[in-house]
Amino acid sequence: MAAVLLFPTETEARPLRACRPDLDIRICGVGAAQTARFMQRMLAEERPEAVVLCGIAGAYEGSLRTGDTVAVVRERMAGVPTVFAEEYAATMRFDGLTEVAANTVANVGAPADGAQIENMEGAVVFAVCESAGVRCGEIRAVSNRVDDAREKWDIPAALENLTRVLTEMF
Repeated sequence: MAAVLLFPTETEARPLRACRPDLDIRICGVGAAQTARFMQRMLAEERPEAVVLCGIAGAYEGSLRTGDTVAVVRERMAGVPTVFAEEYAATMRFDGLTEVAANTVANVGAPADGAQIENMEGAVVFAVCESAGVRCGEIRAVSNRVDDAREKWDIPAALENLTRVLTEMF
């Protein structure tokens, strides 16, 4: 079995699904709770070789621009007191992509604390895969700056670039 490609929403998955119906594309839901439930069910029923979480993300201030597609190599839950905070590492690497650290957030706008992007599912996927011994990775395209109002997000540009990169890689 090849890698399962997870997307939080069908909107994020649709462009890749349209051009690559041969890929194993699944929807995990938005946020930590929905993603944890999905991962638990999937891993209870099957044992994929690898799981790659894909989708859009917000960028903190720095060198990333809207549309940039990156590989997340380190995830952590934002807002957890430092004494309890854990980091989770990707076990897959993707040549040619800028490697970044990410915060998994419940609400937009958590402090960066060294992360370049934020999302709502990554740390859960990395933690569950680590626990189950399943290889994992994450590819995200920047749709906005973390502090941008929703109407400033450029989701179409992010999804176009994400789809191009995923089509080339898989």
